[in-house]
Amino acid sequence: MFLSSKKYLEQFRSLIESSGDLSIAVAFWGEGAQTLIAKAWKGRSLRIICNLGSGGTNPQVIRELIELAKEKPGIRILTLDNLHAKVAISETAAIVGSANLSVNGLGFEGVECAGWHEAGMLVHEQSQLIQMQEWFEHLWQQGAAVSEDRLIKAHIQWVKNRTSRPFSVNKLLDAPSNTLKNRNIYIAIYRLKASDQAKAEAVQAEKDARRSDLPNVRNTKLDFFEDWPDDSEEPLPIDAPIIAMRYGPTKRLTSVSAWVRIPQLDRTFVSTERASTVPLTMTGQLKRVSGMTFSKEDGPVLAKRLKPWVDELYLGAEPGTARCIPLDNFIEWEADQIG
Repeated sequence: MFLSSKKYLEQFRSLIESSGDLSIAVAFWGEGAQTLIAKAWKGRSLRIICNLGSGGTNPQVIRELIELAKEKPGIRILTLDNLHAKVAISETAAIVGSANLSVNGLGFEGVECAGWHEAGMLVHEQSQLIQMQEWFEHLWQQGAAVSEDRLIKAHIQWVKNRTSRPFSVNKLLDAPSNTLKNRNIYIAIYRLKASDQAKAEAVQAEKDARRSDLPNVRNTKLDFFEDWPDDSEEPLPIDAPIIAMRYGPTKRLTSVSAWVRIPQLDRTFVSTERASTVPLTMTGQLKRVSGMTFSKEDGPVLAKRLKPWVDELYLGAEPGTARCIPLDNFIEWEADQIG
């Protein structure tokens, strides 16, 4: 029986619900898969083979399935790095198809791929089921235990895949919130204006930049952060886009723009006002953030969206407090407000 997208999920859930002994060889697992298993499976034995090595599986989902196995002892999980199949086999039926469990190999999750067209076949022929069980047994013998070390390595690869997955829009402000998660984008919020001495040091840094052999340094509009050391609790990241803004005394968000650090231009100076050494962190302006445009006109629009979150962040904070926070934190906060 041929299964189109809607029927695919219905039949997959039905297969899980009706199976006493179920074997699933699905390469990539994403957010929501653990909930499906927890709610639908009530059988005796559930064997899962996933692929933790390619970066397409969210390791947190596997962690939650391992925790579920403590409540339901019939669940066993192995990993196989060269698995790319999408097969589920019970005593009486099997599904072979294109769909991973709420995720595809590019690292999309849940609603990110809700519009994708999937297809599969529902199999009842006993001779074919026997062949498929033999195939699964062969893979099961090749599988490896899911260790903590494997989960840590899988997390690193997962994050790398998530930051590089393509967008369906060209403009940052048009991107759905869920597609901005895990992009390694940061929000930097500062409160104080720069000192005259810091501005003078920045002028010298700009002169050095104009003499650079690197075009992306020589031709970039520069700015800086004063007294934001790399050993602070929330340091400014290197090699990641930083959306910076000032949260002034009137609690308005201004000067919202995107930057990336240029560490070779960083310097320190001895502040005459403080009689101490102060770092100057140099940045170059970005016109695109994770491949999407972010213009001067976009700044105030984003500021309006961020304002309630920033107000909450700064409740009771010291006047000069600066924050550098992953954009993911805001996305999660915003989702909580909507939910």
